[in-house]
Amino acid sequence: MHEMAGNTLGGIFRVTTWGESHGPALGCVIDGCPAGLELAPEHIRRELSRDVPFHLLTKRIEPNDFQIMSGVFEDRTIGTPIAIVIKNSKHESDRYRKIMFTPRPGHADLSYRLKYGHVDWRGGSRASGRTWISVVAAGGVARRLTELCGIEVRSALTELGGLAVDESNLEQRVRSLAAQAEQDRDATGGIISVTIRNLPAGLGAPAFHRFHADLAQAILSIPGVKSFELGAGLRAAQAKASQFNDPIVMAGGRPTLQTNNAGGVLGGITVGTPVVFRFTVKPTPSIPIPQQSIDLRTRAAASVSTEGNHDANYAPRSLVIAEAVAAIVTTDHLMLSGYLPHDSLVPQQQRLQTLPRR
Repeated sequence: MHEMAGNTLGGIFRVTTWGESHGPALGCVIDGCPAGLELAPEHIRRELSRDVPFHLLTKRIEPNDFQIMSGVFEDRTIGTPIAIVIKNSKHESDRYRKIMFTPRPGHADLSYRLKYGHVDWRGGSRASGRTWISVVAAGGVARRLTELCGIEVRSALTELGGLAVDESNLEQRVRSLAAQAEQDRDATGGIISVTIRNLPAGLGAPAFHRFHADLAQAILSIPGVKSFELGAGLRAAQAKASQFNDPIVMAGGRPTLQTNNAGGVLGGITVGTPVVFRFTVKPTPSIPIPQQSIDLRTRAAASVSTEGNHDANYAPRSLVIAEAVAAIVTTDHLMLSGYLPHDSLVPQQQRLQTLPRR
């Protein structure tokens, strides 16, 4: 389902985001969340606190002070749109004034100029990764709903700065990467793996509402993401069908897949095995190294470098965004397939008991 302005994700459970990187605030409006869901500020704060997993890799660390403006009363949702506002405070806009007419290679400066004509040149504006903190907040709401179904969404860094990483060497790799970035004045990328467990079979629909297609559309919308792989992904091109096809077996009285090259999806519909996907995050384009560009006023060649609060590697910050996006897409599909109501979690009989008696 497409919303032409490009600011809304979802069909029934819908998240609309607003705000720019250096504006006074940004936020989201969540529509389609049923009444009766326990939702305290702590559920949102818990997700926002994960915004910067490694302080060594970024200079912009926001406190992410927020306020739930509507849709929640006495720590329970009431079925109306939930509006969340998050304050911006740690930005240095003046640094961008001198390069406002010199688009940065790899960034959205040029494409935004060509599309809109009049732009906010401060810090990447709407194209900045900072604006996705509102999606993280919305993911906190979606997680509350997926938890009702026992669904878990987890992510992990598998590659950072061109080297494989896991829990055993991640901290060491981050320290090394931060030191190298400081020395080189450059940035790097990474690869992230996401797993969604305990999904019911039957989510997704042919032909243009496939579960993994909706996931891919949302993941590829995250700033800096350049590729998406489901299951075995690119390895499928080198495999034979006899090797790639997942054998179907009985387990616990139900048919399931013995292996998971399919990544938990067949024909766009979940089969009950974990949905596993990976995505690639490019190097952060804003770097101090001079790069070739043009001066849009004179059309002459120009050099541009960026000073400011930038990430030496944005991949770790994409972890929580990817989990939020996966939770939002999953929640939407749970509602579309009837596993979750979109009006109220309060049983109808209990609702009737709240009516005043004559």
